Amino acid sequence: MNSKPKIPCIPIEGAISYEDWLKGRRYRRELGNRVAPEIIRRTSSSSDRRLKKLFNGERGLPFTPTEKL
Repeated sequence: MNSKPKIPCIPIEGAISYEDWLKGRRYRRELGNRVAPEIIRRTSSSSDRRLKKLFNGERGLPFTPTEKL
C-alpha cells in the first residue's frame, strides 16, 4: 500500500517536531470527538478557587478549536 498515513510517526531515535505533533494532535482530537463530547471539563469542582486564581478567573486553559490546530 502506498498511501501516506494521516499522522506522522514518532522516530525511535529522536524527537518529533512541534509541527508534526500538532498534526497528530488534530487527528487524535477528531478521533476522540467520534466517541465523546468535545468539551469534557467539569462545570465545578472543589479546586475551583485555586484554579480560577491560576487561570485569570477561568477553571483552566481555553480550548483551541480543532480547526485552528
